[in-house]
Amino acid sequence: MASKLDLPPELVDKIVRELRTDIPALCTCALISRDFLPWSRLHPFSSVRLTGGNNDGFHALIASSPAVASYVRRLDMPRTGSALLPSESMARLPNLTELSTHCDPFGFRHLSAGQHGILSDTTRHLTSVELSIDHRFWTLPEWAALLNGCAALTDLAAAPRLRTVRISGNCKVLVPLGAWLVPSGFLAALHTLAIDVIYTLNDALNDAPDRLPPLVLAGAASLQVLTLNLGDYPPLTAMPLSTPADVPNSLASFPLLHTLHLKDAPGPIAEFGTSLRWLAVFLHAPTAVPLTGHITPADSALESISLAHSLGRRDIDDAVRDIDAVPPSIWRALEAALVAVPRLRALTFRYEKYSVGSASGAFAYFAGTVRERLAGLEARGVLRTVQ
Repeated sequence: MASKLDLPPELVDKIVRELRTDIPALCTCALISRDFLPWSRLHPFSSVRLTGGNNDGFHALIASSPAVASYVRRLDMPRTGSALLPSESMARLPNLTELSTHCDPFGFRHLSAGQHGILSDTTRHLTSVELSIDHRFWTLPEWAALLNGCAALTDLAAAPRLRTVRISGNCKVLVPLGAWLVPSGFLAALHTLAIDVIYTLNDALNDAPDRLPPLVLAGAASLQVLTLNLGDYPPLTAMPLSTPADVPNSLASFPLLHTLHLKDAPGPIAEFGTSLRWLAVFLHAPTAVPLTGHITPADSALESISLAHSLGRRDIDDAVRDIDAVPPSIWRALEAALVAVPRLRALTFRYEKYSVGSASGAFAYFAGTVRERLAGLEARGVLRTVQ
């Protein structure tokens, strides 16, 4: 049996470098010489992913085994987990230099003055900190105070994960917002998105790329509530959805979406048929196999859809013409797409007056036409018309 005197440090280092990814081999080396014992333990414990499931076990381990605690160099506490790192446990990790965590790993609001002091002392040796910031922005001053004392800090990454975004105004505001929010990944955990922007004729004729599609799709995977103003010139050109090739811009891209709110632009040129066509295409089942990460309508979580249509006509004849101008093919396509959404519980059409002189009898005609054209949904009890 070789002794540690037979293995110079240089040789130990070389062997460890060669076998750094082969844990069983390192463990075998540890049986030959105790020089390898720290290395065989160090590798599996040098980087620890702390989650709600192993949280208690980890704290018990480092409390009972200081030698194991000394091996930990990096701690990863993902934003989706519920793991916490008490200040006492932080103090037991003398060699921790890298921390990747959600924004409140220490339970800042419940720390005593003494625990704050322990954290200040034990975070001084951190060289790299990565924060995933969600809606708990109140933790930022706490982090600022802690990191201000980290003299060894060389790398800091702080990425917010926004839950709610509401944007209104002219569509031009989407350009700077999209350039900021989309590449940064700030929308990766978005729950609610409301975009109430207006497209003018000049915008419709402009060849410049619109930022609406990438802005909406950046949060599609986690989005649960979506509100869109379809505009005087709905984004059928800015957000093309008319062919199977455009499936990523349809309901197939929104696996968690349960509520969809749509409205026309507030004005006399809002065309009811155009809005219905947009909705039918958005809901339409893809003819091709869905892309990875996308769904079919049968798998959709969508439960509620509302469409607010602006009534800008001043007499009943104009209002009737607006409603009757919708081709039967659009009604059929819309009903077929809606029936294919199995969890749909509410479909609401809201008829809004744009001016005080709007025809008073138009709503009754509107409601009757909708119920007649979407008789299948009326029979299911999911259809509502309100004003």
